[in-house]
Parts: sequence; C-alpha cells; structure tokens
Amino acid sequence: MEISQEILKQMFDYREDGNLIRNGLVVGSKPKVVTRNRRYATTKIKGQHFCVHKLIYMYHHGVFPKQVDHINRNTLDNRIENLRLATNEQNMSNRGLFKTNKSGYAGVCWHKIKQKWGVNIGINGKIKHLGDFVDLDLAGLVSIEARDLYHGKYASKV
Repeated sequence: MEISQEILKQMFDYREDGNLIRNGLVVGSKPKVVTRNRRYATTKIKGQHFCVHKLIYMYHHGVFPKQVDHINRNTLDNRIENLRLATNEQNMSNRGLFKTNKSGYAGVCWHKIKQKWGVNIGINGKIKHLGDFVDLDLAGLVSIEARDLYHGKYASKV
C-alpha cells in the first residue's frame, strides 16, 4: 500500500513531542516492533503496519524513507529534529557500545596475545584495522578521530 504526505496529514496530527495523534489518541505509544534489541513504535493503516518514525519523516518531508536514523539513538524519540535520512552504514555508525565492550570506546578491544588495545573501524561494509596501542586513551583517540573522518555527522559519540 502506498501512502502519501497528503493522506498522512488528513489522518494524523503531529505533536512537537514526536507523537502522531489520530482521533485524539497517541498512535504507536506502545512499541510493537523489536529489531536487534531496539523498539520501534508502530501503527496500522488500512491493515498494514508502519513504523511511526518513518511516517513522521514523511509527514514533514513528503518522502517515505527506506532508513531513518534517530540522532540521539533513542528509537522512541520521534521528534522530527531527532530524525534524519541515513543509509544502513550511516545508521550503524550511530549505534552505542556493544554490551561486551570493555574499553569504553567504539572499535577498541583488548588483544590478549599482543597485550595491546586494537582499533578497528567499519568502512563500506569492511573492517579496517587501524593499529595496536599500549595506551587505552591513545587507542580511543584514534578510534574517535577515525569515526569522525569516515562517518562524519553519523559517528557515534561514545
């Protein structure tokens, strides 16, 4: 089913807190879609499920996006200023630390055999090794600089 910006604006009102309102009720207030431990608010339109953040993006920009990045990484914060178009790689660049991360820096892990901190970054779907460092803070700085260089505004700040 195709949906247009015009139809969205007839069906919903947008609130500045990032909610869509239909018939006086907030839609998608209970997240129903769980993807890789992330929750997304959804709603049904004519029997088809839609992610609320994609509807809000279309509501404001007139284009139904394939991928939307939540700038602050909170997938339930659907304020338009927190949403931006992104490729899959850009969206993945703006993720938080893995639960298994021990260094406190994205892309930095301890190599037991080398007894050094290794720095890796994902670029165009491939992993690039940036070096091994004795000093954790130096490894973290290399990781941060590389993410800023390669991922720009989509680089996670952790």
